[in-house]
Amino acid sequence: MRKFISPVIAGTLLGGLLAATAGTVAHAETTDAALSTALDLPAGVAVTQAGDARAFGVEARVFNDFPRRFGNGQYAVMSTGKASDLYNMGVAGLQPSTNLDGDDRVSMTFSVDSTASGSCLLMDVAMGTEERVHTYSIGTPSDTMSLKLSDDENMEYALNAGPHYTGQTAEAPRDVVTPTPAMMTVNAIQYWHGIDQEFERQPDDHAAPLLPAVTPFDHFTSVETFEVPVSAGSDVTLSITDANNASLDSVALVDRVRLADNCSSDQSAETGLFPQNPAVVAGHRGVQNILTVDLVPGTPQIERFDASNNGWFPSGVDLRFRWYRYKSTSTLCNDGALANWEAINDADRQSFAPTINEKGRCLMVLVTGKKDGYRLETFPSPADRDFTPTLNIQDGVFTNLAVPTISAPRTDIRVNDTLTATNGSFTPRPDSYSYQWYADKLPISGESGQTFKVTAAQAGEPISVRVTARRLNFDDMWIQSSQTVPVTNLDFTSTPVPTVSGTGVQGKQLTAVPGTWTPVTEKFEYEWYADNVRIPSQVRATLTPTTAMIGQEVHAVVKGIRSGYNPVSRPSSKIMITGASFTSGRVVVSGTAQVGQRLVATADGWAPAAPSKRTFVWKVGARVLQKGASTNFTVPAIAVGKPVHVQVIGERSGYAPITITSGSTRAVAAGTIRSTTPRISGTARPGKRLMVSARWTPTPISYRYQWYVGSKKISRATKSTYKVPKKYRSKKIRVRVTATKSGYRTVARYSSYKKISKK
Repeated sequence: MRKFISPVIAGTLLGGLLAATAGTVAHAETTDAALSTALDLPAGVAVTQAGDARAFGVEARVFNDFPRRFGNGQYAVMSTGKASDLYNMGVAGLQPSTNLDGDDRVSMTFSVDSTASGSCLLMDVAMGTEERVHTYSIGTPSDTMSLKLSDDENMEYALNAGPHYTGQTAEAPRDVVTPTPAMMTVNAIQYWHGIDQEFERQPDDHAAPLLPAVTPFDHFTSVETFEVPVSAGSDVTLSITDANNASLDSVALVDRVRLADNCSSDQSAETGLFPQNPAVVAGHRGVQNILTVDLVPGTPQIERFDASNNGWFPSGVDLRFRWYRYKSTSTLCNDGALANWEAINDADRQSFAPTINEKGRCLMVLVTGKKDGYRLETFPSPADRDFTPTLNIQDGVFTNLAVPTISAPRTDIRVNDTLTATNGSFTPRPDSYSYQWYADKLPISGESGQTFKVTAAQAGEPISVRVTARRLNFDDMWIQSSQTVPVTNLDFTSTPVPTVSGTGVQGKQLTAVPGTWTPVTEKFEYEWYADNVRIPSQVRATLTPTTAMIGQEVHAVVKGIRSGYNPVSRPSSKIMITGASFTSGRVVVSGTAQVGQRLVATADGWAPAAPSKRTFVWKVGARVLQKGASTNFTVPAIAVGKPVHVQVIGERSGYAPITITSGSTRAVAAGTIRSTTPRISGTARPGKRLMVSARWTPTPISYRYQWYVGSKKISRATKSTYKVPKKYRSKKIRVRVTATKSGYRTVARYSSYKKISKK
């Protein structure tokens, strides 16, 4: 054996050197001097290592509450395999398993000489293992740590406190649960912590694992402080042994070997450790929701158990925790009998996440203060029978750390885009997720997948997604994403100008032809216009023009519609509406082309149908003399010397009017005045007045008169009356009447003689 007594100055220099070295500072062979420095050995205490040198090392990496506070930033490693494997993530299969020379047992012996000050040797120790935990019975051999005095091999000082701390003996007489420390052997220890466990978190930062994934070892205990009563000349040996010299290593982390005046169980140990305020349990009382002992409830943050101000008096108190569940699911669990409370395996840290085993039960936590030279104190004290249980543990609740988001193929959202929901971040990790997509604030029926293809129904609406996290024994939690920008439609890539097929004849159907649109539309809508005025109720692809539309320009407006596309309206070219055409018809004029005579127009031979209305227009040259429905025409005077013709305008619903023209007559002859012999009336004697009358036709007629005596004209006798002078006694008098009329030949006729009496 090599023994080294640590001078204070040597420890200071070496400690400073090692503390300045980042990460692992273990070497192939770690000297006793290096171990002495790493362990902060007090004056009068020396350390000697025994066994395979590969089993020893010195570390500075922060892990599992090592290095310990109040130390120099280093700690010793002692392994049943290679100490350098503690943080070797490259070890084969992440399974440290080395058979050391000898029986796979190594040890450190601490020798106390007469210069040592104190009667109790203390050290902080944690055990790690690659063996399976909570698997085999206590009697099954497993890797073991041991701490013994050389002069008392039957007394074991390396003990895991188990359900209660060793000094916690103040229980009511009827409580049957008593402190039962366990051997530091893998199969006996009931408090283990795994690497990077989802529900084992740092008390002040639940995002940080209690034991980060920096080691290939699977499980570690919390720190235990071993105490051994010593005196000058005492040798205390801490050993670790691989059961049956087999594979699967275990490791001991050791720090702050120190002396105190008394061990905590001594009658002369100091008293007076206590929390300055009762601790409370913070967190949701739910399965797998992390609960944390709030040691100083009056502050907004959670103080760590190893903080300088952890709520206990005096300062420098180390804290240990034990969580319990009530024996049943009763809501009346304010029970001060510790026998009715079950210690929970592995629940010995400041934070604890209830499991399904705790569902429906109340929990409580006991906090034990430990300080060198002081008696252990536990609060609430089982002796007081005044526990403060939590409410019954219910289903857990999630905490949302990041809101779900929507990923899209572009910054704007268009119809036919496929959107994908990202789940966001929940703690603890959900077992599954479900989804519901929303358009604006309304759920979209049937859209419950992680992806969603936008349809035209969502045009103009913002999209969001509700993500629901689910986990066994957890309340569902849904979180809705932010809304996207409103969905926009796509545009057609080809929208040709529509055409109108048909003749444009009134009564004949017109058809709007949209052409080929890209992409293909789902439907077209139609509007028809006549002279740019919308035709009411005409919403089909076809239109039959009415007679009212004849002469108007008609066009169609075609609107292409497809889900997810902006509708587009396109006007067609215009088409003039005409009537249906008569294919034939003739008109002839009969009668004498003479002024005053009647001409008759005869129209027939209409095809394909006879007009329902005929209008006869009689003309002399281009001059219209008569227009109407009459087929008869009396030749007027103005037509004399000119030929006459007639035009017939045929009209029928659904047909364009047709005009047919007759041939011209010969030049119109002057008319004949129908005359009779003028008759003289009145008394034929001197001094009396004679009158002539003529009623010739056609009227009106202009007359001129000339009276004669015998055959001689009577001067100035040119009126229709004549006063006979005396000189024409016994004379014969007559009158000549001349008739004139425009377009007629002039006619002159004499009356019979009238003899004038003598008196």
